Amino acid sequence: MKTFDDLRTELKKRNPDEFFKMEIVGKILAARDRKGWSQRELSRISGIPQKTISRIENGKDIPNLRTLLTLCNYLDLEISLVDKETKDQQSATILV
Repeated sequence: MKTFDDLRTELKKRNPDEFFKMEIVGKILAARDRKGWSQRELSRISGIPQKTISRIENGKDIPNLRTLLTLCNYLDLEISLVDKETKDQQSATILV
């Protein structure tokens, strides 16, 4: 029987776009839940329409970079870029 990690690894190899979308949705949902905010509250605080947040969280849309960075800012998340060769990590930040 395959573990969840096995399935994640398999999805990452087979369909990187879906894997990326799943990772974004999971992180956004978990961060919003930690803060105890509804989609409506996150929308009010961030200025991102609730409908957009809903579509992202339901996996119907992948946020554009500006929206993703805005959500990350309000949800206390950061985007890290990792060099595959050196494993050096750099964080992407933006002021909103």
